[in-house]
Amino acid sequence: MKKKNEPPKVKYTKRWFCYLDLLGFRRLVETNSIQRILPIYEKALKHLEDSALEYNHRGLYSSWFSDTFLLYSASDSAKHFALLEHLSRTFFQNLILNEIPVRGAISCGDLYSQQERNIFIGPALIDAYTYGEGQDWIGLLLTPSTLQSMREIGFHPEERAMYRKVEDPKVLKSDVEGPVYAYAFNNGSVNGQNPYKRALNKMKSDSSSTQSKKYDKTLSFLSRGALS
Repeated sequence: MKKKNEPPKVKYTKRWFCYLDLLGFRRLVETNSIQRILPIYEKALKHLEDSALEYNHRGLYSSWFSDTFLLYSASDSAKHFALLEHLSRTFFQNLILNEIPVRGAISCGDLYSQQERNIFIGPALIDAYTYGEGQDWIGLLLTPSTLQSMREIGFHPEERAMYRKVEDPKVLKSDVEGPVYAYAFNNGSVNGQNPYKRALNKMKSDSSSTQSKKYDKTLSFLSRGALS
């Protein structure tokens, strides 16, 4: 029997979840570079909004505030993984190609959500946030929880053409552990050149000397598997 004044029990649902965070957003605001970035940011956000509306009836949802974006599914099914991975990756790609640095992670785990009140609670959020913030480069990771859940539904990460295992130990900060896979920037070319490489090099040239090391790690990862 429920005790008087006992709070209702949170009902978790296992889902796919993506956390994306823009890098250097505070610096953009402080240096007035936000005036240059804002139109691009709004264009990317419009693309996400349009995609989210298209996917809503298929069990995919999104929320955002300032420089943080959350995408999540209604279940942990194979269909919902495919939808969430595609939307997360295309939004990530869109930001990179428009020279907006971003990092993120896709997790799988229990989540309680109230979208209308922007309430999100559960291991899926914590896992995605921890790995999103725990990487020292520009990238989109599949966390260990995601890799395990992918294998359980027959989606073996080593067979996913757009993702590769991260071998460089310096990519992950000391508070997180692998193995992880990351988007390999390997699914497009313009006049035989990788457009992500151009965008990353441009962002590197605009970054500080301390931040440029993040781009070096990403470009090194790209060069080992992406188109030239």
